Amino acid sequence: MAIEFETFKMPYNRAIPLGLEPESWVTLEGVIPQQSKGFQVDFTYGQFLGTSIPLRFKLSFEGPPFHSAVAILNSFTDRQWGEANKVATHFRQGQRFKIQFVVTSKGYKVLENDTFLCEFSHRLSPKRIRFLEMDGDIKLEKVILSWEFRISENRNRCPTFGEGWRGCEQA
Repeated sequence: MAIEFETFKMPYNRAIPLGLEPESWVTLEGVIPQQSKGFQVDFTYGQFLGTSIPLRFKLSFEGPPFHSAVAILNSFTDRQWGEANKVATHFRQGQRFKIQFVVTSKGYKVLENDTFLCEFSHRLSPKRIRFLEMDGDIKLEKVILSWEFRISENRNRCPTFGEGWRGCEQA
């Protein structure tokens, strides 16, 4: 089953009532405005102060205009942040973007415009995630949540991640 939402105002909040399991994935697409300072994506257990955040993906344009962004990945539990992972990206201001978060048994695989960006190991269970929250300087155009990896009737919705994805074929 895949659900595609249609309202994309910032801040963006959507329930993920089934949580995330291995082989589930989330795809985000849109445009990063020229003057964007960045944005963040949080997968949370709840919508209250101090809730656990198994994954925060924060994209930041730290350098001069038109330089690539830096992604910072982290988790929040027991009222404190873990050790952040910092990754260079190819995302740029004024361009379209596509980010895919694929849940595996060991962590999250993050894809940037259909290309592997990084992995982030589970620090908290993705099964208890109940909300997707986003905020920042972007124009969000598409959000797709999938709890079922093998989608035979619509193969174009499978994330692209090199070869060997079980159950997916490129059209």
